[in-house]
Amino acid sequence: MRRATAFAVLALIAIPRGGPIAAGADKITPATVAAVERWIAAVRNHVPGRRDTEVDMVSALTFDKRRELNAGMEFFLSFLQGKPVAIRTPAEKQLASVAGATRQIPGPDAFLKRAAVLHSDTAFKRHIVGVDFVETAVRPPSELPYSALLSQRSLSLNRDGEILGETLSDWNWPFARSLLAILSPRPADDPFVGTWYHATSAFMFKRGLIGEAITHLQSAAAVLPDDARILFDRASYSEIQGLPHTQVLLSDENFRTPVGLPRSLGIPAENETNAEAERLFRRALRADPSFVEARVRLARLLSVRKRHDEASSELATALAANPTGPVLFYAHLFAGRAAQAQGKIADAAGHYKAADLSFPGAQSARLARSQAALLESDVPAALESIRRLDRSSTARDPWWWYHLAAGRDADALLREMWDQVNRF
Repeated sequence: MRRATAFAVLALIAIPRGGPIAAGADKITPATVAAVERWIAAVRNHVPGRRDTEVDMVSALTFDKRRELNAGMEFFLSFLQGKPVAIRTPAEKQLASVAGATRQIPGPDAFLKRAAVLHSDTAFKRHIVGVDFVETAVRPPSELPYSALLSQRSLSLNRDGEILGETLSDWNWPFARSLLAILSPRPADDPFVGTWYHATSAFMFKRGLIGEAITHLQSAAAVLPDDARILFDRASYSEIQGLPHTQVLLSDENFRTPVGLPRSLGIPAENETNAEAERLFRRALRADPSFVEARVRLARLLSVRKRHDEASSELATALAANPTGPVLFYAHLFAGRAAQAQGKIADAAGHYKAADLSFPGAQSARLARSQAALLESDVPAALESIRRLDRSSTARDPWWWYHLAAGRDADALLREMWDQVNRF
């Protein structure tokens, strides 16, 4: 099974399994203290960005081991933040001492950020290396309230339009989010939070972890409702849902599930997803008018919705900002499509040529140039573009990366995030 596609667009439903254990639901024992101390040591010693022994330790935490850790987590985090905590037993006294030392060095916020990075790095390892969970779903007592450390959700697995089954979501993501959520005075005031959410969302897009991304972006929206990067990621998520490789899953002919799995995956129709994406791209541009890729993607949606004049205007503004790389390619490709739809074939041909020159060998630009030449009744030019079409690879065509959105830059964004946490 191809892991990259197995977690792709169909991993949309997050079904709670039982109900996670409450923080503090179990008694704090010497074993609890030892578990918390091991976790603290892993947070302190982990080198951001490396798959080191600390990441291996977290990867090996079964549900039972996390439950042991969870018993002291609320106590530890409360003491770390300086909240009043009742100390009744020798084990609680020892845990308070550990929390007090951590509160002094490296300090609450620095520790929480490093902990969030350790757990996101652990999630990265699972998908990069292909590590499966060491356990199956556990059904804890349903009367106990939620704990991020023990969260369990079910995601549907998809390959080429066929539902293959279910897998557990990665508990590291909600736990990392819960740690950043208690930064003081509030997470929205800390620049690192936006950097972390944007970089980790980019990783999810790059790896096709759309099932993880939906709850991740919902959390990001609650914490950072007006951050241009988060608005862009949310818009990109909606846009991805409207692209053909997702929409095809709504077809009865292509949508196949094993017996017993739900057929409703909550994928909106294309017009709904595109409308939501347009709304969020516009909000991203209000937050940051210089966000060129948001403007280019908005223009594509306008053309899809046959608002070609508006699309051309947005693309003219985007091109005036002198974008580079794939964004320049997309701007010319979409400007060509809008001009062609307006009957301005010469203008379209010029944009397609510029796209072709920016990424020589890109199939989408060559095909577009051929079509424009044919519309101008220039058969030799149409045939020449086809003759020069690179059939060997799609690696040089940015159109094949379009659905990745910020995932195209995931590696650079992660390095930026790791560099920030290394400076604490």
